Amino acid sequence: MYRAVRRTASVVLAAVLLTGGACRQDREPLGPAATLPVGTTTTNPYAVPAVIDEVYVNRVLAGLDQAYGDITRIVVSTRSLPPEVLARLKALYVGDLLQLQIDLFALELAQGLPAYKVSPGNQRSVVTKLISVRPTCIFAEVSRDQSAVGTTVDERLARQWVALAPADAAVELTGYNPTSWQFLYDGFQEGFTQPQDPCLDAA
Repeated sequence: MYRAVRRTASVVLAAVLLTGGACRQDREPLGPAATLPVGTTTTNPYAVPAVIDEVYVNRVLAGLDQAYGDITRIVVSTRSLPPEVLARLKALYVGDLLQLQIDLFALELAQGLPAYKVSPGNQRSVVTKLISVRPTCIFAEVSRDQSAVGTTVDERLARQWVALAPADAAVELTGYNPTSWQFLYDGFQEGFTQPQDPCLDAA
């Protein structure tokens, strides 16, 4: 499964072959909605609801976009990858995807961060299609607007895919990820086509 980077530059910087990043569950495909046995009544906006729908996933994505925006602003303002950035990235990404994000920021820093605004805002990710949904994994097609982040935006990067898995308690304790989810997949494959559903892969 190929995963291409999704930055603000007008060109795709790299593509890597991922062998990991799978959810930990069976391979049975699910439809575009998941119902939990018991709903959760809480003031936490990211608590997993009885039915995981687009409204909830969009709320989670907004929280993740804010957390990623905080990372971007630290990198741009310090022009470095301080330990806090690494800790914040670890709270958002798992497996090979985490190292890819670190490598991409390192590459962009080496190039002088030409694609970023001086004071970048947050990217905006909105669900266009829920593909697989279960309490342990969400896979969705999203529309991603990065105009608040970069000086140049490639319109081909607007259509992307994300896979989310529940974050463990240690991640939640860091305070760097306000949601209950982390990225298993975030981007697109070569040709800008839909990747294989990560939620169908066993760990």
